[in-house]
Amino acid sequence: MKTEEIFFIVRIQVKTSHGNINETLQEMEKSSRFFITNTPKVKVINSEILSTHTRNLKNRNHGA
Repeated sequence: MKTEEIFFIVRIQVKTSHGNINETLQEMEKSSRFFITNTPKVKVINSEILSTHTRNLKNRNHGA
């Protein structure tokens, strides 16, 4: 069995009552769960969630 590194890119839009994005990120990193599980042919060795804030999406046009 060979070892490979795979990167997942995930966008998560949230509503928050925190005053700034750093507080939201800290709470999400501390309390949220994201599961990557083993499959019959793949054993997960290690995983890490990398988080950052890129933009404010509240006024984004969704093509409507």
